Order: sequence, then structure tokens, then C-alpha cells
Amino acid sequence: MADYESLHRQCRTLESLFDTKLTSYSRLASTITRNQDDVEAGGSRERWKDVEGEVEDLLEKLRETNDELLALSNNPDTPPSQSMSRAIQRHGEVYQDYAKELRRTKVCPVSMLCEPSSHYTLQTNVQHALDKVNLLSGVRNDIEAYKSSAADSLLAERGRIDSSHSMTDQILE
Repeated sequence: MADYESLHRQCRTLESLFDTKLTSYSRLASTITRNQDDVEAGGSRERWKDVEGEVEDLLEKLRETNDELLALSNNPDTPPSQSMSRAIQRHGEVYQDYAKELRRTKVCPVSMLCEPSSHYTLQTNVQHALDKVNLLSGVRNDIEAYKSSAADSLLAERGRIDSSHSMTDQILE
């Protein structure tokens, strides 16, 4: 089992990383829901899933580290000092705050200013934006295919008309 100092340092590092990643996650999700036209170009779908996984992994590591700190504080052989107990308690409170913040962020990103009764989740909003982009890109592809086939048909028809005009001109000469 690790000592108090290393676990304390690890908690602080994880808390800092989590805070940064959660901000990045919220910002990316807000960007996806606002700028739906640029989602595919920026690879936002994969990036969003990656960041979401990283945030959840960091929260899990923070929970494990807090559990180790708590186990260390409950060790009767080496009782913690009062300052150590306060720090351990504070790390537990920070973990609870971060878990609550992640749940809240998943329900509604800061930039969307959701009402408390809003039943839409961030994942639903982002998934809706990604589905819309996917649908629109499919429709665009279908339109382009239709345009190119229509243009090919018109060019072929024009070729036949030109051939007909050439034959008429040869007969009249």
C-alpha cells in the first residue's frame, strides 16, 4: 500500500487532470451541438467519445485513490494526523463534487443553459447532432449522385441531338 504523501499527490494530480478534461468535454459537446455542419470535417464524433471515456476513467482513478486514502486513514497501526484527516476528507468532498459535476455536464452542458426540469441529456443532444449530420451528408451524397447522373443523361441526349443535326445537314447537302 502506498504512503499518504504519494496518494495525496496522486489525488491532486488526478483532480487537476479531471477538471481540465471535464472542461474540454463540455466545450466539445457544446461545439458539436452548436456547429452541426462541421462535425464530420473535424472528426468530432470520435473526439467526443474519446474525451468522454477519458473523463470517466479519470473519475474512476480518482475514486480508487480516494478509497486507498480512506483505507490508509482507517489503519489502526498508523493513525493519521488531524491535518491528514482533513485533507483526506477534502479529497473525498472534491471527488463527490466532480462526480456530481460530470453527471450535471452529461445532462446539460454549460453553454446550453438548460432548465432544471430539462429531460434532454448531453449525450442525447450530441447524438442527435451527429445523427443529423450523418443524415444530411447522406442526402448530400444522394443529391450529388443524382446531379451527376442527370448531367450525364443530358450530355448523352445532347450528343444524340448533335448527331441527328449532322445527319440532317448531310442529307440536305
